[in-house]
Amino acid sequence: MKRILLIGGTDPSGAGLQTDFKIVNTLEGLASSVVTAVTAQNNQAVINNGVLPYDQIKSQFDALGSEQFAAIKIGMLGNERVIKAVIHFLSKQASDTVIIVDPVLSASSGHALLNYAGKRLLLSQLLPFVTLLTPNIDELKALTGLPVNTQAEIEKAGRALITQGAKAVLVKGGHTEPVKNKTVDTFIMPSAHFYLAGERWKNRVNVRGTGCALATAIAVSIAKGYSLVDALVLAKAIVSQGIKHAIVAGNAKDGANATGRAALFHFNQHYSGQNFSLAHLPKLMLSEQELQQRPPRFSPCDSKRLGIYPVVDSLAWIKKLVPLGVETIQLRIKDKPDEEVEQAIIEAITFCKGYNTRLFVNDYWQLAVKHKAYGIHLGQEDLQALKPDDLQKISRSGCRLGLSTHSYAEVARAHAIKPSYLALGPIFETTSKDMPWIPQGVAAVEKWVKLLGDEYPLVAIGGIDLARAKALKETGVGSVAMISAITEASDYVRATEELLELWSNT
Repeated sequence: MKRILLIGGTDPSGAGLQTDFKIVNTLEGLASSVVTAVTAQNNQAVINNGVLPYDQIKSQFDALGSEQFAAIKIGMLGNERVIKAVIHFLSKQASDTVIIVDPVLSASSGHALLNYAGKRLLLSQLLPFVTLLTPNIDELKALTGLPVNTQAEIEKAGRALITQGAKAVLVKGGHTEPVKNKTVDTFIMPSAHFYLAGERWKNRVNVRGTGCALATAIAVSIAKGYSLVDALVLAKAIVSQGIKHAIVAGNAKDGANATGRAALFHFNQHYSGQNFSLAHLPKLMLSEQELQQRPPRFSPCDSKRLGIYPVVDSLAWIKKLVPLGVETIQLRIKDKPDEEVEQAIIEAITFCKGYNTRLFVNDYWQLAVKHKAYGIHLGQEDLQALKPDDLQKISRSGCRLGLSTHSYAEVARAHAIKPSYLALGPIFETTSKDMPWIPQGVAAVEKWVKLLGDEYPLVAIGGIDLARAKALKETGVGSVAMISAITEASDYVRATEELLELWSNT
């Protein structure tokens, strides 16, 4: 269990550190804490900031000594003296310690929770320690003094914080007008930006602790080995589920009653770790144009179970395998000009249509559209190279689209486009191509089937042979793809027939 340090204030309503602990426990981390403030507040007012004296905060840090943490989440700070104590402690942590700061500047009621001197010190001395800063739109404006009325202005303000030292900024969109009933968070790094669009649940207002929960979930997920981008996707899904299942305190209705009580962040009884539904998974979008326009509509595959799915690099292999009964196949020719592969693609399409076999053309989407292939398969890099208008062209052509995915972020990216199928990998170690990803294993396929299987045909790929295909069949995945298990077999006919027989016994 990864050690997480939570720095922030308590809140009688259950937000603040109370929510932080709930998140860490849910994600199976191990939490320590330093309390900076014992606030007296509700949904309508802050009665007392309750910021603790410097000596009391410093003594908490002294009690931790030289202990190192996998991640540190920082919430309410209160004033410049608290920030000085925090900076002194952070300076003794390892350089790769993940530090997530949720800049609590004011309460929901509008009462200030960080003084002016504290804000200046946060910007000048704390930001250089920060892995990720998570302001909402009001906090972004207060920190930068810049207008934040458009996406372009939001990104400019976020980059201003990066120039002051933060490594990355996630601007939370819960306080902004929804885009097509979605809450949109804006992620900004020096070299990239993207958007995470999630459902805005109806009848769930004034849910306390969502900002705390998001930042803490990001910190725990990174500490457990997820990349920053994967952690963002996971955290947004976790918070979405918490809002959906929020419990209204006391006799409150629609979020708050006369005493200022509000809906409390909550998980349903079946939630643990990453056990959320597809409705909570955000959609990762790369441009404002994507946010605003109607998503493409790709033709569905004619079956959720695509079966044994060889990936081959020549027309010759297609002519060998399709007559054996292969119903889905991919032609994967790499790094050749269109004019060198066009004839092979034409012949492969014609040949497969004669056997009623689904042919997916890898990468060469223009040729696949031109010659009316059954489908196209793209990797994530190829997908990123496409413009939104290119995706619309593929959609209008009637070609199915399959996408490779290797992580939560890539699944979120694919989910924004809603392709015809998703390939999941690498499931096992493979020598067929260089892969920077850690093999996921059978348990991961079970997880993906539970999350995605009702929405998409799924294809497991990476290091799959007959024995591993048997194990994967038990997960409920509809297809297994392979390269070397067939093309490098001593008897490719027997290898193919054994795989087809296995998958036909459903």
